[in-house]
Amino acid sequence: MSDVPMYFPPSPFNLDDARICSDLVDTAYDMYSQWQAQSNPDRKAFKWIPHGPAMYYGQSIWGAEKFLWIFKQKEPFAFTARSSEGTAYLVFRGTESVEDWTSDLDADQTPYTRAQNFGMVHDGFMKLYDSMANDMIESLTTLGDCKKLFIIGHSLGSGLSTLSVPDVINRTQFRPAIMPVFHYNLASPRVGDPRFVEKYQQSQVPTFRVVNTCDLVPNVPLAVCDEILYEHVGTSVDFTAQYGSLTGNHSAEYAYRYALLHPNHPQSGG
Repeated sequence: MSDVPMYFPPSPFNLDDARICSDLVDTAYDMYSQWQAQSNPDRKAFKWIPHGPAMYYGQSIWGAEKFLWIFKQKEPFAFTARSSEGTAYLVFRGTESVEDWTSDLDADQTPYTRAQNFGMVHDGFMKLYDSMANDMIESLTTLGDCKKLFIIGHSLGSGLSTLSVPDVINRTQFRPAIMPVFHYNLASPRVGDPRFVEKYQQSQVPTFRVVNTCDLVPNVPLAVCDEILYEHVGTSVDFTAQYGSLTGNHSAEYAYRYALLHPNHPQSGG
């Protein structure tokens, strides 16, 4: 199979920014790996040593919700960070078991409760986001004076990052009218209904959704599920590359990060 080069939308999309965002997603997965290596301790006992780009890192942000049978205890899902130049980052990881959660991902929706009249969103994503939202907001407030904010996610983490955007710009100092706020996500599933997408698009947060067209996850939930409707947010940044498996085509490190580093030939060995 031939690979297809990555499509670059016009400014303000920036490939260097996207690469830093990808590096920070890998840092979030490494945080989770460290938690597993320490035998899944609770928050107080967890010792996280960030191995990502050189910057100040906030504490890990934890969440849990018994949906998709995956999260049976609180896990480190996200973190905030700040560069020496004053750029802030909010980063969400996804789940490690793509085959499991995509195969049985139901489409139930619930009202988005973090802003008024924002339509309907995926019920499981919303519950998981609610479990960490207040800690996330508190962590953002500890970053001090910043010049701009990047909100970042991969996979399930992209669903969480999408839900965070209206919440962050309503409850923190990070408001588009005051400073630039950008949302870069990788392999995002659909998150909300047409009303949610309409309101989201009015938030003035440029959103770039990096998508491998061979990846299953961006196609769930289905756009039409009986009478339930789902749409994507933002501008799609497409590439086509085959990595040989569901997990390979979806991998933050081996698919998406590779493609961002090799946008003209995103398929390994292509």
